[in-house]
Amino acid sequence: MDVPCAALIKRLHPALLCAVLLGAALTAQAEPQCTERYPTPAALASMFDVALATTDALDALDGVDVVLIARGGQDLSKYGLRHSHLAFLLREDDGQWRAVHLLNPCKTAESQLFREGVATFIGETSSHTDLRIGVPTPALRDALKAMLTQPAIQAKALHEARYSVVAYPFRTEYQNSNQWILEVLGAAMAQVEERTLIVNRTQAQQWLQRHMYTPSTLHIGVAKRLGARFFVPNAAVTDHPASERISGNYSVVTVESIFDFLQLRSSLQQELAVPHVPVKGMAPPKP
Repeated sequence: MDVPCAALIKRLHPALLCAVLLGAALTAQAEPQCTERYPTPAALASMFDVALATTDALDALDGVDVVLIARGGQDLSKYGLRHSHLAFLLREDDGQWRAVHLLNPCKTAESQLFREGVATFIGETSSHTDLRIGVPTPALRDALKAMLTQPAIQAKALHEARYSVVAYPFRTEYQNSNQWILEVLGAAMAQVEERTLIVNRTQAQQWLQRHMYTPSTLHIGVAKRLGARFFVPNAAVTDHPASERISGNYSVVTVESIFDFLQLRSSLQQELAVPHVPVKGMAPPKP
């Protein structure tokens, strides 16, 4: 049975209570701030080198104007995952490739949709993680291009601003960055395969469930779950079934689960990889 917070505080030894409160204060102080951060010249050169290699590879593909692109970012290697973040790359009317994706700036509980240059999207992950590119089938590309071209009303309707990095794939309270990509893909695939118009997240998730989308399962230990619950604004787990909250085995939309789903449905024409460009003196990010 849960103990009310006030009662729990009364039971704590004064020294322990002081330590708990001090830990909370230090954690709050350690939270990332929205401050400007500039890459080193070497890191910038790596970003632009990888961006140029990426756009050159895409320009060489005949008739392709929409792809999926996955990069590193958060280190998920302990879960056996190489890439953490997925975006659409869209060649717009001016001939430039731009990334369209969801981010939650400064690890807050809110997200926004971004449309930005390839080098900006790649960022400093260019120094330690390759890029994985998926080229959808022609019919799916056409549907995605129509959805993502401004004003992109349908794609924006599938965005939920309340963010959780471990959002449950089949509930609408929260959304993570890869989940938005998946739901836009689901809406486009429903249109191509069944001529079904999807205009909200509930419809998209129901379509994905019916067509056997399978999320990844990430095990998060008790200590980490408690820390996220009390101190991390972008890691809500209240949308998950009770069985997952008890076991710590959370269903999450990941880059790999999306590629697996597209491959299962024969919705990818091909895949490409763009290697990273190591930066001298820069170590890969720690877990």
